[in-house]
Amino acid sequence: MTEKPVFVDLVDYFSRIDLYGEDSLDLLDRLSTNKLEDLTEPYTGMGSVLTTNKGRIIDLIGVNRLPDRVLVTTAKESKKKVIEWIEFYTIMEDVSVKDISAETCHFRLIGEGWDDLFPEISELLVRDSTICEIEGESVIGIREEMSKVLCIDIIGPFTGRSKIGEFLAKKFEQINLEKFNQLRLKLGIPVFGFELTEDFNPLEAGLISHISFNKGCYVGQEVVARLNTYDKVQRKLVRLEWQGNLEQNQITCDGKPIGVITSVDSGIGLGFVRNTYAELERELDCGERKIVVTEILAE
Repeated sequence: MTEKPVFVDLVDYFSRIDLYGEDSLDLLDRLSTNKLEDLTEPYTGMGSVLTTNKGRIIDLIGVNRLPDRVLVTTAKESKKKVIEWIEFYTIMEDVSVKDISAETCHFRLIGEGWDDLFPEISELLVRDSTICEIEGESVIGIREEMSKVLCIDIIGPFTGRSKIGEFLAKKFEQINLEKFNQLRLKLGIPVFGFELTEDFNPLEAGLISHISFNKGCYVGQEVVARLNTYDKVQRKLVRLEWQGNLEQNQITCDGKPIGVITSVDSGIGLGFVRNTYAELERELDCGERKIVVTEILAE
C-alpha cells in the first residue's frame, strides 16, 4: 500500500511497559489469548489479546521476551487499564510492572527497502526482535506487519529520539499520525478505542491469528472458545468506502440497523456488520449515504 518505505514517530501513539520477575510471561499467558508459553527464547515475540471475563477486548498487546524482562506494547490510551489488569491478577507471582513510555522513543518503518540498513531485522519472524545500533544508540528492533505490509518497530532511549529520527529522515520519508491513520484504514488495521473496545470480541475484530485454541486457561477463554466452536460470532469487521461525508455511524439495510461504523477518514472507514451483510461489494446505508463493503477483515 506504500509505493516507497516511510516511517512514523509513534512515541505518543503506543505505550511501552516492562515486566520483571520470573512469573511475568506465565502471568501474561494466563491473562491473554495467545500461547505465550511458546516464547521460550529471548527476542521472540507475538501478539496477544487481553480480554475481559466476558471475552470482550481490552487491547491487542505486543509481547517480546527479552533476556532480563518482558516488553509489552499497548495503545497509549489503554496503558492504564492494561497495567491495572496485570496488577489486579498479580497475587503471589514474582512480577513487577514498570511503565517506560516516557523513557523510550518508538518509530515504525513501513514497507520494503530496509534490508541494507537493518539486515538482522529483515531475517526475523514477525514479532521477533533483536538489538541493533542507530547513530550510537542501542535500540530494540521488532519485525512487525500491518496486514501484509512488513514493518520494523524501533524502540530506543527517549534521549536518542531526535538523533534516531534525523537519521531515518535522511533516508526515508516521514509521515505524520494523520497519514498513518489513513494508511491503517486502507490496510484494515483495527485499533484501540475504535474497533478494539469492550463492545466487541476478538473474533469479530479479526484477531483470530492472535488466539490459540489449544492453550491453558485465560481470562475470557470460555466465552471466546464457545463463540468459535459453535460459530456464534454475529458480526464481522469490514472495510467500507463511500462518497461525501457521513452524518452518523449507524449502518442500515432496508431501514433495519445491521452494524456500526467505528473509524472514518476521507471516504474510507472500518465498521462491524452482521454476518448476513458482510459480503464484498455489498451496498448498505448510513444515513443518506450509500456505503460499500470493500474488504472483509474477520473470518
